[in-house]
Amino acid sequence: MFSWDKFKEVKSALEEELTLEKFHSEMIQLMGSESANHYRMGRLYNRAVEKKLAEAAGYKNAQDYITQKLPDVSYGALRMYGSVAASFSEANAVRFGVTCSYLLLTYKEVADLEINHDEPGGTLIEVPGASGAVESKPFSACSVEEMRKAIQRKRKPSSSKPLPAEHVALAGLYQSSVSTVFPKGVVVKVEVRNQKGKAVLDITGIPVEQVNTLIKALGLAVPMEIKAEPMEAAPPTA
Repeated sequence: MFSWDKFKEVKSALEEELTLEKFHSEMIQLMGSESANHYRMGRLYNRAVEKKLAEAAGYKNAQDYITQKLPDVSYGALRMYGSVAASFSEANAVRFGVTCSYLLLTYKEVADLEINHDEPGGTLIEVPGASGAVESKPFSACSVEEMRKAIQRKRKPSSSKPLPAEHVALAGLYQSSVSTVFPKGVVVKVEVRNQKGKAVLDITGIPVEQVNTLIKALGLAVPMEIKAEPMEAAPPTA
């Protein structure tokens, strides 16, 4: 059961001067807490990234530190928590759930709509039923499964060949990374589509002066194992 007392205990840590050691100890405590604390894990993660704590301690980035020192934490999940923490209030994240809140951010991108981040519950979601009929429901009345179905319908894959699960997960990681790094007022759209069985990212709406921000966001999102893969040699020219 969710405990506000536990939330208050963790909140005090967020208001203190944050160090890498403090970040580590707080993350360990939050991992053993109930799912509502995922929001606070996201806040801690966002602050650690913003302050570049891992880099200051000699690590390549936050992902490098988490992979080595917090191996029981899913980096993809942590980025999801961070996206929710950056987009919604604590009260809304607890009310609607971190997973559903994150799916709302994804639906916002694929459906090309605006949401009220202060009052997201009234956002209308087009949910397909078992018969194929579509029903518009407020976000507050949607389950996680309904949100996933609504997102899948909006994506409208151009190929009947399903996308590999790891490609879908990686695309979601890129979406999460890009959607949270730009300042307010900069509307960048990241869409995933199925092109003959391959996941393709369409990124639009990037101001020229923000291109470096995009490059950094994508670089942070690249999983360590992909970064470690050697690049293919270019074919010899005649």
